[in-house]
Amino acid sequence: MEIRKLEAARGWTWVKQGFQLLMRNPLLSISSAILCLLSVFVALMLPLIGPLLAVALMPIMLAGYMNICRALEENEKVAPAMLLAGFKKHTSSLVALGAFLMLGMLFASTVMVTVGGESFAALMEQMHSAEDSQKLMQAIAGGDSRVSLAVLIGLTLMLALVVAWQYAPILVFFSGISPWLALKASFAGTLRNIIPYTVYSLIMQVLTMLLGILPFGIGMLLLLPLGLTSLYVSYRNIFPWLDETNQAAIKVETETVQ
Repeated sequence: MEIRKLEAARGWTWVKQGFQLLMRNPLLSISSAILCLLSVFVALMLPLIGPLLAVALMPIMLAGYMNICRALEENEKVAPAMLLAGFKKHTSSLVALGAFLMLGMLFASTVMVTVGGESFAALMEQMHSAEDSQKLMQAIAGGDSRVSLAVLIGLTLMLALVVAWQYAPILVFFSGISPWLALKASFAGTLRNIIPYTVYSLIMQVLTMLLGILPFGIGMLLLLPLGLTSLYVSYRNIFPWLDETNQAAIKVETETVQ
């Protein structure tokens, strides 16, 4: 599998082309993104199995949205039913990625509690009860060195989890590769393009602040689909299109793009 290395300017290109892709069918793009979010949120609210179901749904719904992005890219007819493609193709592998995500979050939480000890547990209690975010930040800043170390390790582990996971459902859905290979490819692809990815992240943060000013959360209605379409564009740039018929000989390789 090729993993391209791209220049810093691609970070802006991902946002620009993601917006262009979104505008090919803005109503369907925005409504589909909202439906993805609502489905995960509703699943999360279910008693007992809610969190498990929500995590299982995340990669499936992401794959469905990427299916819509591909149709938009290739100027094909787009239908809302395309959002359910993850329930029909490579579903077990997508669910496995959801399980990996949950296990990764549990592992990071366990490490934080183990390293932080009683001080960290007390901080968690304050987080549940604190209504003032400023007081909460003061509590974190005033914690001992074990709390600071626990927070640092936890954030590092969560960042590594996001890096390994973000492209994995897309790779599984379009390429049919194993979840483990998809996770390794996602991790390698993001690190190999850490400079354009950093540029992209900074631009998205600025857009988040600007769109957050708009009343009634209107800006957020655009930010979510833009984040998804730009993720698809970055995937297409980093990972050349892969034909499922050639999966028997897949090996992770790298190629530098000048």
